[in-house]
Amino acid sequence: MLFASQKIQTVGTVREFLASNEKKTNQDWVPLAAAGSSLPLILNTMPTFSFAATSETVDVSQKVISAFMPLTDLVKGLSYPLAFLAFSASGIYWLIGNRPKAVEMMQGATIGYVIVQLSPMLMRLLVSITAGF
Repeated sequence: MLFASQKIQTVGTVREFLASNEKKTNQDWVPLAAAGSSLPLILNTMPTFSFAATSETVDVSQKVISAFMPLTDLVKGLSYPLAFLAFSASGIYWLIGNRPKAVEMMQGATIGYVIVQLSPMLMRLLVSITAGF
């Protein structure tokens, strides 16, 4: 073991640790309050960047979204039966006694189903991000 020490070191009791927190002075909050109160000023003076969306970029993004809509509808339609099959198989594994495999299948099916159901939103987000370039 590279970092392990053979000697046991004690650092004190829990009561000593908790008692050391009570001895702090009241001036500890002053630098934090000063930094926290200046944060809105710093964020307000930062430059902001925006891309003006022209009608051409809006038209192109709508065309891209509408072009992929049948594919996303197909995948979303298939996700429910596939998730049902995965949950049924994980239930069988649970009944057999292979609980780690059952939990792994349930986690995978749940995460996959959520990702598939969020795919249209993710596609719109990706199109809106790339529309400014």
